[in-house]
Amino acid sequence: MIVKQMDVRSNIRKYFDIAYEGEAVIVPRKQDHNVVIISEAEYNKLIQERRLNAYAQAVGGVPDRKKRIISERGSDLRSHNADKLSAIRAFKPGWNGNGAPAFAPGLIDTVGTLIGGLDIQPEVFPTAMGTIQLEYDNSRHDHMEIEIIAGSVDAEVYIIRFNGEEEYEQMSVSADAINKRVHDFYG
Repeated sequence: MIVKQMDVRSNIRKYFDIAYEGEAVIVPRKQDHNVVIISEAEYNKLIQERRLNAYAQAVGGVPDRKKRIISERGSDLRSHNADKLSAIRAFKPGWNGNGAPAFAPGLIDTVGTLIGGLDIQPEVFPTAMGTIQLEYDNSRHDHMEIEIIAGSVDAEVYIIRFNGEEEYEQMSVSADAINKRVHDFYG
């Protein structure tokens, strides 16, 4: 939907509601400085896709989420994750083309130990902030990210439910704590 800037100003709630319901609201501006209003859920999907693409460029391949959900407990995924961590260990500063830092060796070691002790293997992603995320998707289409930060004893957990509800919590960086949280997530 394309809407004039003055219409958005006078009916901002209406256009926010339209964006929240899933339709992008495009606001043309001078010199092609256009703006698009989208819901936070759509924004999060775009950011996740962007992260996937940056990761794929860095290690040469896009993760197969469907395969991960089908074979959650497979040792093939554990081996695959170990290979990813080896690739991430070799990342140089600026690996994402936008100034991202290299990863602390201790962080890679910590995540490697965690991966070895996890019952259900995650998808492993490097972040532009020098952290590593473990991501899970369940059959209810909920998404969970567990962010491991170098030198921290706590991990940050962010869950986006299928209905759009979001949850945030902190948990101990241990295989036991992560296993419990992941089993709860899968229900």
